[in-house]
Amino acid sequence: MLSILSLEENIITKCPSCGAQVNEEDSYCSCCGKPLNEKIDEMQKLGTPETSILSMVKEAFKSLVRPSPVLTAPNRSIYLERPHSPLFPYLFGAILFLFTGLGVAYGGQWMTYIGFTLAGYAAPLYLLIWMFRNDRFEKEPIALIAYSFGWGALCGIAAGVLNQVVARPLLGLPGAGLIEEPLKAYGVYLIANNRRINSEFNDHLDGMVYGAAAGAGFAGLENFWYIRQMVVSYQYPAIFAIFIRSITGFMHIAWTANAGRSLGLAKVNKGYIKLVDLLPGVIVSAIIHFLWNASSPVIAFAVLFPLMSNAIRVQVRTALADEDRWGYACFAPNESNGV
Repeated sequence: MLSILSLEENIITKCPSCGAQVNEEDSYCSCCGKPLNEKIDEMQKLGTPETSILSMVKEAFKSLVRPSPVLTAPNRSIYLERPHSPLFPYLFGAILFLFTGLGVAYGGQWMTYIGFTLAGYAAPLYLLIWMFRNDRFEKEPIALIAYSFGWGALCGIAAGVLNQVVARPLLGLPGAGLIEEPLKAYGVYLIANNRRINSEFNDHLDGMVYGAAAGAGFAGLENFWYIRQMVVSYQYPAIFAIFIRSITGFMHIAWTANAGRSLGLAKVNKGYIKLVDLLPGVIVSAIIHFLWNASSPVIAFAVLFPLMSNAIRVQVRTALADEDRWGYACFAPNESNGV
């Protein structure tokens, strides 16, 4: 597969912008048209990216308003393709996770109130499709997205237990975010760090897609309980309950997408991922989740919701610009193997 040129030797065999093959005497890349020598000088001045946890936490907070583009040469692992292998086991796992989550959490009630179940998943699935469609250059396999979605539903069981035993006794209702965000994001880590499939996880946009899937799975599971309570127990109009929970569902998607983005940036900068690379995104998401639960409806819907809506928009736009700059329009890995 493609490799990024050696800056130390200053010999151009691959375009630093898009990875296309070039001759040493070329001044411009024939694929993207960008000047080669100027790009080398620019990247040498920028040096290597800062990858310490503290610097990445700062970047994660900053990215909520103005995410930084990746201007240094990405690790060549972002161009690797996954060796062909069937992904049906992950699709089966997704189905098993989803129905286990629903069954253990609600018994047969989710079938009795199937309308509430479908309503709870409607907005999260719509937002997940939007995120999936934004991944223009190398769309992720449906089986792995489904696996992450199923993980989100499954970890709702653990979240329910830990919230009651740990979070609420110590921090009250707002403390749920400190439990739920690490649990959801860990499913993204399982995909990103799995030797069999980690070549599918290329960069921060991929991290946002898988994070959105985990958040959507969790949100749908949680939404059923809240919608049923609001309509059956508290007699709220169904449309009002669905609207409120749709907004909360978006927040779950945005929080976990933000955590997945941190994992993707680690892959871009280092070529590998460790569990500690979850910390920057999870810290930011857990804090905002905590504030969401602790805030009045006015602050939650008038401040935090617009903040995360804009954050997802600018993070996706910046990630797409990074991929375009790396030549993904020409050289994106082929993600079509498997499901």
